Amino acid sequence: MVTIRYNPYAPFASSPSPVGIYARQRWLGQELTTQWKIDFQEAAQKLLVGQSPDGSWNDSVVETVRHLFGLHLTVRESNQQIDHALNWLTEQAMPLKEGHTIPSEELRGEGLHSLPFTAGSWELFVAGVILFLATVFGRAHDADVLDLYECLCSRTLKKKDSFPGWLSATNVLRALVVHPVYARHTAMEMLVSRLSAVQEESGRWRKPVPLYQTVNALAHLDFEVANRQVNRVFAYLSSTQHPDGTWGKAQHEWNTFLVVHALRNKGIL
Repeated sequence: MVTIRYNPYAPFASSPSPVGIYARQRWLGQELTTQWKIDFQEAAQKLLVGQSPDGSWNDSVVETVRHLFGLHLTVRESNQQIDHALNWLTEQAMPLKEGHTIPSEELRGEGLHSLPFTAGSWELFVAGVILFLATVFGRAHDADVLDLYECLCSRTLKKKDSFPGWLSATNVLRALVVHPVYARHTAMEMLVSRLSAVQEESGRWRKPVPLYQTVNALAHLDFEVANRQVNRVFAYLSSTQHPDGTWGKAQHEWNTFLVVHALRNKGIL
């Protein structure tokens, strides 16, 4: 039985960040309050401002992904601006289906804060983020999206010595878990099995597997190998929560969001 010692919702009670807006609406029931409405409008407007005519933000995949993920947490439903940005992102991935490279950007530091993605290979980062965002915004069954999922799964299932490493695999995992079909694909089963092999007795996974992002991703799934890992890491997390309700050494709000979302997915909160 997992016991959460401190209130994990406390960090979000008045937070105006995108994860705070999400938590206050969906977990804390503040949607009808005046302050939530004010904070929501300000957050959404900030995320939508500055979009270029081509649909991107500053012609940057990373910056466009940051805006779209924030909009996923706040606005939630797709609109004209979101569709325009998704179209631009999808175009950036087209060369990947032909096995070509695409211009890369730096993946580190502030650029990836509060995003469920990691600094793996550029190609798998781009494929993972585009598929995740396309799926959560209602494009899961578009032909271009399905084609890219097939490419991603084929690459993931290549022989063992071509495994891309855990930072890249985390981005693949994130894309697969949200899709109604590919969440049960052989590629997903392979990744979850590999994760099981590197989970320690404590419940953590060996570095560089990211703890909070991985438990959040696995909590979307419902099969034995995934559930066993999730239960182990929940036991670890129940003993490492801070008295203020948060988790982690940095990015406390973001880590706590990932943990609470995972716990709720499994019916614990």
